[in-house]
Amino acid sequence: MIILKKWFDGVRQTVSPPRFILYILTSLIVGGSLLLTLPIMTNSGQWTPLLDALFTATSALCVTGQVTLNTMEHWNYLGRTVIIILIEIGGLGFMTLWTSLFIVLGRRVDMNQFKIMQESLNVESISDIVPVTRYIVYFSLAVQFIGATLLSIDFIPRLGLAKGIYYSLFHAISAYCNAGFDLFGDSMIGFQDNPLVLTVIMLLIISGGLGFIVWRDLLTYRRNRRLLIHTKIVLILTATLLIGGTILFILAQWGTHPFGKQAWYTSLLNYLFLSVTPRTAGYANIDYSLLKPASIFLTMILMFIGGASGSTAGGMKITTVFVIGLYAVRSLQRQDISIFKRSISAEIVNKAVFMLISGVLVIATGSFILLMTETIPPGFGIEYLLMETFSCFGTVGLTMGMTPFLTGFGKFTLIVMMLIGRMGLLTFFWSFAPKSIEKNIHYPKTNILVG
Repeated sequence: MIILKKWFDGVRQTVSPPRFILYILTSLIVGGSLLLTLPIMTNSGQWTPLLDALFTATSALCVTGQVTLNTMEHWNYLGRTVIIILIEIGGLGFMTLWTSLFIVLGRRVDMNQFKIMQESLNVESISDIVPVTRYIVYFSLAVQFIGATLLSIDFIPRLGLAKGIYYSLFHAISAYCNAGFDLFGDSMIGFQDNPLVLTVIMLLIISGGLGFIVWRDLLTYRRNRRLLIHTKIVLILTATLLIGGTILFILAQWGTHPFGKQAWYTSLLNYLFLSVTPRTAGYANIDYSLLKPASIFLTMILMFIGGASGSTAGGMKITTVFVIGLYAVRSLQRQDISIFKRSISAEIVNKAVFMLISGVLVIATGSFILLMTETIPPGFGIEYLLMETFSCFGTVGLTMGMTPFLTGFGKFTLIVMMLIGRMGLLTFFWSFAPKSIEKNIHYPKTNILVG
């Protein structure tokens, strides 16, 4: 512990917060990969290929759920436990857990660590870090425990006491952290007719995807009698995307019966699940190759948008998309960019535009690489590879079945995309910037014809 702390402090003091986060994530991924290669982690007792172990560790730590090896078939309970620990670290954040450990031990947290925590948690004030950290840990553990308890109502009678408890904890953590790893081999497809399991999984996904700040704001509403503008925007957009997505999936699949013959309310629940899981949990209640192209396209859009900032979800984040949309509308109306009688600064708009442009470029680059390196089977379309890139960038984990058959270069491309998606575009690209940047030089303005 002392050696780890000395290394931790040494690196932290010599690099910028974004680069430090990148170093920590890659270190954890490498460590998790080396553990998962060991024969004691597998059901067969054989070594796991390093690239597959690296892919699995990255997918777990980046809470994606994309896998090249079937989690149920390949990993034994020890391997699965390593995976779920990586998921918990990735969902709550290493810096959150590290600071929590210092708080519990009564150790002092210095200013450099506060700056890294501020970058990691995306909070405005350093004074908010310690209470927010405590809240994140307590709230997350409480929600996961409640979710596991509810899942155990079905899993214990189905699997037995010990196995049922383990499966309940595993899926509660995986769903809340928006990871999408499962131990049934076919995700949630076997639970299409099980309203209890589907509902609990969806509620866990939504809970993790709303973000810690939103939940803190909601739980203190009775005392404060007001909500942050961020909370209002997240709640409105989340409800709009969930309801609108469900309606659009129903319209896209109109005339088909993708879930077989079910009662209307069970079918509606499954359509709602289709709308929930791309943002950004990755649990599948249907084989996506059976859906119509319009449904696949809609899934990709939802994966790109993602969940809320400061949550376990990935993607562009709904607030980023909202700011860009508001900027476009207000620009056409020649009005200031404002919401709820509050102006939005040019700095926030610039960040949102940067994230949109860089997000599109990352997906385009990843897709182009896969289209060059991978072979699409006869009778299949480009959407099979696009699903992989959108899914990994959004840290979702949904696939149409191509992931296990990718080449080594294709797998490595998706590993990088998962890392970018989990770190966030701003943090990832800022990690390559110099620690100290000289002041900007202002040049005379010029006119360029656009449009």
